[in-house]
Amino acid sequence: MESYFTADTGDSANFQKEISNMMHGFGDNPNPNPATVVLVESIVLQQLRSVLQEALKISEIRGKKTITNYEIIFLMRKNIMKLKQLQDFQLSLENIDKKTSIGLTEDELLYLDDETIPKLRQRRTHIEIIEDLDELDEVEHIKVNTVSQMRKLRASKLSEQLPLDKYEAYHKARCASFRSNTTFNKGFTKLEKWVNPNKDLRLTILALEVLGFIAYETVAEIVDSVYLIRQDSKKKPGDPFSKFEGGFFCNPGALQNAVYVKSGYEGFTTITVAEVREVVRRYFMPGGGMNGLFSRNMSQDIPTRFIAF
Repeated sequence: MESYFTADTGDSANFQKEISNMMHGFGDNPNPNPATVVLVESIVLQQLRSVLQEALKISEIRGKKTITNYEIIFLMRKNIMKLKQLQDFQLSLENIDKKTSIGLTEDELLYLDDETIPKLRQRRTHIEIIEDLDELDEVEHIKVNTVSQMRKLRASKLSEQLPLDKYEAYHKARCASFRSNTTFNKGFTKLEKWVNPNKDLRLTILALEVLGFIAYETVAEIVDSVYLIRQDSKKKPGDPFSKFEGGFFCNPGALQNAVYVKSGYEGFTTITVAEVREVVRRYFMPGGGMNGLFSRNMSQDIPTRFIAF
């Protein structure tokens, strides 16, 4: 695939510390395997750059020079559940003014008519774009985000018996993200330096915000999928329901027996490089299709498969 990125200068940022915390927050050992963290980081970076390549093509078709949140959300449009998560993500943001008027360029004001620009000069939010792309209002009909609910349930089971000091560390890990700080226009400086070190592409702040969401979801999906693989390994010959004993799809009351929830949190088995490689293999294997373990409702027009959606 043609690349729109020049060679890195060698001083680009990295997110190994943040990803390590995220993996802990999603249920991995408090001290994730460093080699696994490096591998996950490389996967996330490759995925984000692939997203930007596809988004740039859409931007060029639209006659624009800047990648905005619209192009990236357009790539996600086939995965209704992920759009719901992005909508919930925006609703949960605190202390960030979405109607800011700082230093907007004409490329950033793509969606406002001539009469509105002088009055509002605002960026288009993710929710507004989702509402436009969701012509059947499928997102609005989703009442329960099952993916988020399962992650919250797992976090609850993992943390319910933790002593205060370990719970504080776990809570901090759960708060990890790809946002450098809470300043809206400067919060994604590190992320932009990571995915676009030589400024090959022009990205808006809201585009970087969606990229941060996708990066976070990529880490989460990898960890979730590792637990699916561990659960899948519990299958017993002749018993097709054996893998569901205390597993991912069980009644919450049985989760103490699940493969990913064990007594003695400190002794929890770390996610290995081999397990992450197996996750990637199952996502990208040519014959997987809709019968694959991690099948996704993806647009067949997109030549690149994205783990997060």
